[in-house]
Amino acid sequence: MTPSEAESLFDEHARSIHSAVYRLTLDAAAADDATQETFVRLLQSPPLVTDNIAAWLKRVAVNFAIDVMRHQARVIALDGKDFEQAAPTEPDVSDEMQRALKRLEPDQRAAVLAIDRDGMVYQEAARLMGVHVNKLRTDLCRGRRALFEMLKEKRIAG
Repeated sequence: MTPSEAESLFDEHARSIHSAVYRLTLDAAAADDATQETFVRLLQSPPLVTDNIAAWLKRVAVNFAIDVMRHQARVIALDGKDFEQAAPTEPDVSDEMQRALKRLEPDQRAAVLAIDRDGMVYQEAARLMGVHVNKLRTDLCRGRRALFEMLKEKRIAG
């Protein structure tokens, strides 16, 4: 893969990769990092088969973002501190929902956002996340249940 080929692919796919990662992380800086890392990895070790390069690029970006989120969750858990912001006196549903989504496990968040917000079918979401459909369904169920419980505490759901 030459740098000019990579640049062409960047121009063509960077926006959709960034969007996919942002939908997963809800963090523009994390989406920027994952997009950049994806193209670094493309240059370092390009795929052997390039018939669906867009899928390969998104898969690398999503995997990278999930790995980073898992690492961050472990660091926060080991630190023992709660970094969540204090809830406003009158909760804004979208703010509460974003805080609740950020508290989900990365795989659960990805499943909930892909299916419930983006309207993907199970097979498409599972392929994007690189998991079996049964794992996606389990993560989706657990994520929805956890969201319900978190939002119920705030009197937004149930």
